Amino acid sequence: MTIHNLAYQGLFAATLYPLTNLPWDYFSPTGLEFYGKMGCLKAGIAFADMITAVSPRYAREITTNEFGCGLDGLLRHRQASLFGILNGVDYEEWNTKTDPHIKHPYSKDDMSGKMANKIELQKELGLQPDATIPLFGSIGRLVEQKGIDIMLGALQEMLHSRIQFVLLGTGASSFEKGFADLARQFPAQAAIRIGFDEALSHRIEAGCDFFLMPSQFEPCGLNQMYSLRYGTIPVVRKTGGLDDTVIDATENLEAANGIKFSAYTAPALAKGIRKALALFEEAELFQRFRMNAMNADLSEERTAAEYVKVYQQALAL
Repeated sequence: MTIHNLAYQGLFAATLYPLTNLPWDYFSPTGLEFYGKMGCLKAGIAFADMITAVSPRYAREITTNEFGCGLDGLLRHRQASLFGILNGVDYEEWNTKTDPHIKHPYSKDDMSGKMANKIELQKELGLQPDATIPLFGSIGRLVEQKGIDIMLGALQEMLHSRIQFVLLGTGASSFEKGFADLARQFPAQAAIRIGFDEALSHRIEAGCDFFLMPSQFEPCGLNQMYSLRYGTIPVVRKTGGLDDTVIDATENLEAANGIKFSAYTAPALAKGIRKALALFEEAELFQRFRMNAMNADLSEERTAAEYVKVYQQALAL
């Protein structure tokens, strides 16, 4: 049983239980019953031989009251069978040398193409084409889980600085409106695209200097992994897979590849953005962060090897 996001549980009214054709013995606190309802995810956790979550930290977080969504007690009971395995990236699809969606290929040995992609992106989105202006990006669902409320709050402050921001996403109408208002308030600095556009998402990853991902919780996250591969420094909240994949300078300066903050507040994110601006001014250090990022191994092959180990343990039961 693999848990991607514990918040989505498949809860149904108890009156629908007969549709499962299961004996009523299974509709119990140790089985499918969950506060009077039928819990499909709970059933999977209760009866699986092995349980995996999509990052090591998330596997620990879901055993706590804060992140357990009411299932933390059961997960603590099954902890000996619970493993956190980080998701992986398809490096054939996300490859700066061969990406068909970007105009200028580049690599860690020759980063000139990344600068050219930045200028192309600025032009495409109607921003001033200037390599010296720090460019921040964000891609994803505009929902509360992704920290959209604190992102809007932080950008209200930070867009008064010399930065640019681009966003691609869709979600809650209130958040879509919030970003539309932000673009009207800062037309020369914020470019907002509501919707889904795979090609543009690749160009944002390739063209930006920094990537904002201030999630309230994040089972794994993939965009920070794409960002690392593309030499785009992630600014993330210290939670779930974001914590597992991004290394802050306070943790290991030599291996640092991103910026982390802890508190779920707009001021904490704004402080993270200010750290990014300071890093941008230190060209040599910024380049070291980029090299560390692009050297990270977050491949699907590494993930697959970890799953094989768990499957072998399950077969040995």
